[in-house]
Amino acid sequence: MIGLALVGLHGASAEAQRCREPHYRWTQKIDTALADLAPRPASVAAMLATWTPPDLGPRDRCAPRSEREREVYGISAWVRRVVKLKDDGDWHVEVTERSDSPSDSCIVVEIPAPKYGPRYARARAALDSLIGDRRIRRGGVIARPFRARVSGAAFFDGQHRRGGRRSDKIDGEHGRCNVSVRALWEIHPVYRVTAP
Repeated sequence: MIGLALVGLHGASAEAQRCREPHYRWTQKIDTALADLAPRPASVAAMLATWTPPDLGPRDRCAPRSEREREVYGISAWVRRVVKLKDDGDWHVEVTERSDSPSDSCIVVEIPAPKYGPRYARARAALDSLIGDRRIRRGGVIARPFRARVSGAAFFDGQHRRGGRRSDKIDGEHGRCNVSVRALWEIHPVYRVTAP
């Protein structure tokens, strides 16, 4: 009985040792393997209303992409908030379906640092160009929201789910997009940003 317990512990520690991601599902967040796929059409409204959350939570730090996450999507949406200083180097961008949508009915799109690939430098430059001379208020709020077309891989940010892999509870740390667990769906990484 003790031997079986030790084998179980050894298996768990071996799995933990294999997962060395610096941030939650980091390999998936910076990967460019899907970048050349044609984007499928999507919308913020559809993502929030119809995309079923996968069974991923904070303990799935090294989970590979699965199902919907193996696709690239293109959305046209209103950019409401841009935070360029995150601890992982990503640009955190919150977008809504309409310019007057409640700010908490958003999804997050994230652009990794240029050191992970030149396409991220181009996406950031394109976003900056669209921001233009708009004032960015405290907390990254865009004074005059604008439309942009964003394409990239779907990603479920399960690190913000609380209470287990199937819970509908969230931790409130995912920006302002916390109306439901469905709001943990993101476009991450963003491969392209263009005018709509």
